[in-house]
Amino acid sequence: MKQKRYPGVKPFEAADKALFFGRQRDIADLSDLIALERLVVLFGKSGYGKSSLINAGIIPGLSTIEQEELPMQPVLVRLGSYQEGQSATPLENLLSRLREISTETAETAFLDELAPERSLWYHFNRRQTASGQRYLIILDQFEEFFTYPPAQQQAFKTELAELLYVDTPQAIRRAAAGLDKAQRRLLATPLEVKLLLAIRSDRMSLLDSMKDKLPAILHKRFELKGLTDEQARAAIEKPAISTKGDFAALPFTYSEAALNLMVDKLSETRSAGHSGIEAFQLQILCEYLEGEIIAGRIPNNRIEPQHFESKINAIYEGYYLRLIGKLEPPSARPAAQHLIEEGLIFQDAQSGEARRLSVDADVLVQRFGPPVSKELLRQLESTFLLRREAGSTGGFNYEVSHDTLLAPIQKSRAARIAREAAERERTLAKRRQRRLAGFLVAALLALAVVTTAVLYVLKLRNDAVREKLNAEKALNDLIIAQRAKERIEFKNLLSGIERVLTKNCPDAATLNEFDAQKNKYRDDAELNVKISEIDQKLIPCR
Repeated sequence: MKQKRYPGVKPFEAADKALFFGRQRDIADLSDLIALERLVVLFGKSGYGKSSLINAGIIPGLSTIEQEELPMQPVLVRLGSYQEGQSATPLENLLSRLREISTETAETAFLDELAPERSLWYHFNRRQTASGQRYLIILDQFEEFFTYPPAQQQAFKTELAELLYVDTPQAIRRAAAGLDKAQRRLLATPLEVKLLLAIRSDRMSLLDSMKDKLPAILHKRFELKGLTDEQARAAIEKPAISTKGDFAALPFTYSEAALNLMVDKLSETRSAGHSGIEAFQLQILCEYLEGEIIAGRIPNNRIEPQHFESKINAIYEGYYLRLIGKLEPPSARPAAQHLIEEGLIFQDAQSGEARRLSVDADVLVQRFGPPVSKELLRQLESTFLLRREAGSTGGFNYEVSHDTLLAPIQKSRAARIAREAAERERTLAKRRQRRLAGFLVAALLALAVVTTAVLYVLKLRNDAVREKLNAEKALNDLIIAQRAKERIEFKNLLSGIERVLTKNCPDAATLNEFDAQKNKYRDDAELNVKISEIDQKLIPCR
């Protein structure tokens, strides 16, 4: 399958290094800090690209850290949120990943007798060679660690501390007296292990609980900030003109006006307390425009403001549902929504806060049943709505690909639940009415029990009326919500037209949409003033 220039919600991988632009200074600074320190914490807001920085920036450069001949072996681990009875312990997760990338050496077999307790120190040293060994343990999205039981957290941080800061445990040193000279020399050979923790900035306070075993955990920190305007321009522009790869789209360009508008629009997040541009939002916008290029809807492969300006808000809000809409066959789409919204996010009933869950593929298929299948999970992975990680038991776990998708998923879930409730109310009301009609016929034929029958009929009728009223109210609430949404979208259209009119005339499609909708709001005093103003300004464009 041909490569996309922008990954969208999927983090950059090591293979995407040639397309990862805008973070060169961050890569260099973080690499220098890793070279100097044993424990480093990488933190930043969700959506800023911590995983991409690790995958496409730090890991590819590990072999050149300090310019040493011996490469530093990355041990990248994602723990996933804890699920009782399904999740392996943090220690098991780390050891499983270590076994995948490295094997024990015959040179250190003598440790089997010296270390009856198979700690992290033992497992890393069993992979030691006479030339030494260098590892960088990377625990990405480390905020998930704090969902595990306290006993598992305590065991993990205790063994991490021994691995990082104890050259040779006292028990091993005492038992080493009987080793031969070559074995003692090997035991004394430095095993360099470093640790990089990546965590969301709003979860940094959780690291305080690890100070009892890792007192320096917050001493060396690296904050990944939002992209500056200059970094964002590089991340937008340079992948589009790259020729290093087999791409689905031919090289394309952005006009200066388009670049300026994209950076300005992406920078609006700063007003919400952000320190820069979110890499995640940038990727969604660029991926959409790349799709328009692939579909042949942008002439001369040159992106101009009119290709996205009036619909930029819808691009973000509709991203989740657009990906669902790509699934085939169409009958699988409702099942995919239900799977994601009910099986892969946890929403706190009191705070409303949601978090992603990592769930075994077999558990998902068994819980949700047909048409949910492993093929549907693979489709969801191919759209990058879900990401797949190897589980500690040999299978695969699936999770929503990024925290930034949680808000649109929650919004879609709320709308779906409202629709389903309205439909249940309508169905229940119809069933009550049919039962009422049948009973009335039977009552006419059973005059002997007319008093009892009438009382029961009255009860059923009252229930049916109440159910019908409930259904009508739910439907009316849904209609009101839809009209409010349409009004917001029309206001966004008016704002987009006003921005375009500062430079040129809107395209024909935008004018047609404006004309088609404006009559609906003639009775809306607020919008009618704006409609009249824009109508006057559009006279030269007609």
